[in-house]
Amino acid sequence: MGGNFFHYSTETIIKIHILKLTISIIMEEKPFLLIIGNSNVGKSSITKLLLKDASKYKGKIGKKPGSTLLIKPITQKNMSYQIVDLPGFGFSKSSSQRREKHIKNQIVTHIEKNNEKYFYGLIVLNILRIEDELKKYHYKNTVTIPLSFELISFLREFSIPLLIMINKIDKVTTLYKKKIINLFITTAKQYDLNVVSNNDYNLHNLDEIPYLEFSALKKLNLGILKNNLNLFLKN
Repeated sequence: MGGNFFHYSTETIIKIHILKLTISIIMEEKPFLLIIGNSNVGKSSITKLLLKDASKYKGKIGKKPGSTLLIKPITQKNMSYQIVDLPGFGFSKSSSQRREKHIKNQIVTHIEKNNEKYFYGLIVLNILRIEDELKKYHYKNTVTIPLSFELISFLREFSIPLLIMINKIDKVTTLYKKKIINLFITTAKQYDLNVVSNNDYNLHNLDEIPYLEFSALKKLNLGILKNNLNLFLKN
């Protein structure tokens, strides 16, 4: 006895190929959600919160910076968009300068080639690191530009609607949170970046960049994030 155990007619094989092609086209047509930020700010945790079935997500979530290395869209059957969780960079003591430069070049090239596919972009910041970054790269050294502001300015060149996610607010007091956010907004103005609360954001004011206080761990303001995504998906 020879041949395959399963025997398919030519018609069935054609139908299978058509189905695979249709699925591939549908996946390609889904718009992209950009998630970007420094290493270990919670990008993969936010990605997991947005998936329909988080148990099937293979991304690494943990304390090791730079866990996400590949640029590969993530989607599931009942999702109306794909998520691109870009590799983390910066604030990694174990990373060499060569590796950091390679990651940044990889990110820049990807966005330059694919920016028209993005319907929305999430810039994720760790509130515990904002003050150190601003002091080191702005207040103590006026020659450099904080990486967060450099990233925001770069993405704005492509007209991608953005939301700054100030993550891990569950780790700080209300007083400290207000202090850091006010510092961030004030410093941003010096780079011609008009950062406003998501609650005060005017959708038709292209000059404004909204921020959202967030906690991936506590799922704080997850509903607001999902409402924003649905709003821009419809537009």
